[in-house]
Amino acid sequence: MDCIFCNIDKSKIENTIIDETTNFLVLLAVGSLVDGYLLIISKKHINSMAELTKKENEEYQFLINKYRTLFKKIYSKYPIIFEHGSPVIDSDIKANSVLHAHTHIVNYNFLDEKVIINQSNFKEINNLNYLTKEKNYIMYISHNNTYYLTNNFEPISQIMRKLIAEDLGYEDKFDWKKEKFEENILTTIEKIKNEIS
Repeated sequence: MDCIFCNIDKSKIENTIIDETTNFLVLLAVGSLVDGYLLIISKKHINSMAELTKKENEEYQFLINKYRTLFKKIYSKYPIIFEHGSPVIDSDIKANSVLHAHTHIVNYNFLDEKVIINQSNFKEINNLNYLTKEKNYIMYISHNNTYYLTNNFEPISQIMRKLIAEDLGYEDKFDWKKEKFEENILTTIEKIKNEIS
């Protein structure tokens, strides 16, 4: 299978494994728009976190909470967290560029989060049990730990990364395939390793 997450090239600095559990890897992110950008990746090749078993979902939520707390300690604020879930691979409505379930943890807070929520048609949900296998979605957890979900979004690859880049003022640099942001990757490694060692 030709999947970058099933065949992680561990020789690359951006593929440094920060943490590993039974069902997940936590890695740095190529295209780290900011200092403090990690990915939670399912070891199992699935297209969205909606496909997790109950036990896997508990482990996934444990990792989300663990890294929210760690980011708060390191960066003095909670991160935003999102997933472009594509359980329906033949749909025209999708936003991810890699069809393998992964969640972004980003040391960033939108300048005006309400605009992002309205623009992407996010609806507040109580927990991750609302993720669905029937429709593609974007799941978003705000810095204040409010959970959101949308199935009605503009079908742009990497749309959440694009919104962050626009908010930062460099919208033409959102594509991780073109912009690596190696300095942010190296800084993240140092800060995370110092905290967990």
